[in-house]
Amino acid sequence: MPIVSKYSNERVEKIIDDLMKVLSDESATADLALMCLGNTVTEVILNQVPEAQRAQITQNFANALKQSIKSA
Repeated sequence: MPIVSKYSNERVEKIIDDLMKVLSDESATADLALMCLGNTVTEVILNQVPEAQRAQITQNFANALKQSIKSA
């Protein structure tokens, strides 16, 4: 069964494009871009996810990242 998102593809793609534009405008190398994005993910989890759910959300995020790299 395919995963259905509550967000439109257009909205997701626009945000990704905006993030990539900032990284490009800053001439961020791959390691700097990954460091910045990783720190952003950490901030989102710490500030927007209830403490009781953080470990599971973090594991789900890591699994999704691994799967997306595998399927690319």
